[in-house]
Amino acid sequence: MLFRFHPSFLENLDLSMNNFSGTIPPEIGILTNLVFLNLKINQFSGTIPQQIGSLAKLQTLRIFDNHLNGSIPEEIGYLRSLTKLSLRRNFLTGSIPASLGNLNNLSFLLLHENQLSGSIPEEIGYLRSLTKLSLAMNSLNGSIPASLGNLSNLSVVDLSDNHFSGSIPEEIGYLRSLTDLYLGNNSLNGSIPASLGNLSNLSFLYLSDNHFSGSIPLEIGYLRSLTYLYLGNNSLNGSIPASLGNLNNVSFLFLYENQLSGSIPEEIGYLTSLSILHLSNNSLNGSIPASLGNLRNLNNLSVLYLNNKQLMMLDLIFSL
Repeated sequence: MLFRFHPSFLENLDLSMNNFSGTIPPEIGILTNLVFLNLKINQFSGTIPQQIGSLAKLQTLRIFDNHLNGSIPEEIGYLRSLTKLSLRRNFLTGSIPASLGNLNNLSFLLLHENQLSGSIPEEIGYLRSLTKLSLAMNSLNGSIPASLGNLSNLSVVDLSDNHFSGSIPEEIGYLRSLTDLYLGNNSLNGSIPASLGNLSNLSFLYLSDNHFSGSIPLEIGYLRSLTYLYLGNNSLNGSIPASLGNLNNVSFLFLYENQLSGSIPEEIGYLTSLSILHLSNNSLNGSIPASLGNLRNLNNLSVLYLNNKQLMMLDLIFSL
């Protein structure tokens, strides 16, 4: 007997990396056995159909690098089996629906490079399986919810290039699995919380281009896995903490355009992995410590370009 295939039996649909155009048809909701749906890197336009919420078995949904517009439908919150959701690099607008908080199995939530607005819903804190969260390059605002501190499996958080304000919640310090924290290019203010010193696995800390004030917490020096530290273009004051000399793996240290004062601590000379040290446009004084001569990997010492006549350049004992 001839076997007749019915589309509702389909489990995997991959149409990625073609030149498909037009809209995603609402009939997609008929494919109730779909586990994997990949429409990435095409020319799809229009909105994401609400009927996508009928795909209760769906585990992976990738529709990134298209021309989709409109809002993220609330119905995506019905996809309780979903582990990976990527809608990045489209033209999606509106707010992030609170219904995404229902996706208990979600490990990747990638919504960056859209035109999303509004605040991050508190319900994001229900996504206990989440390992990667990227909301960068949108028009999101409001404060960073303290509920993010519930997501103990997070390894990457990227909220950069938005309009977030308020302070970094202390609860971020609970994310002991975090390796990358990107909060740069927002309007965040207040002091940098000492609780960030708990993030012993952190490799990349990007807080540049905000309005942070107060001193650099000495606890930053506990981050022995750190390779990139970006604190530039804020309103940080006080001295550079000697504890930064504990960051044996750091290769980029950017403290430029703040209100830092005092001298450069000798301990900076312990950072033998350092390739770029950027201290320009502060109020540093005193002499450049001889210990900087230990930094054999240094290829860019922006302190040389300070418009700050209080620094005594005669103590520079190595050539660049």
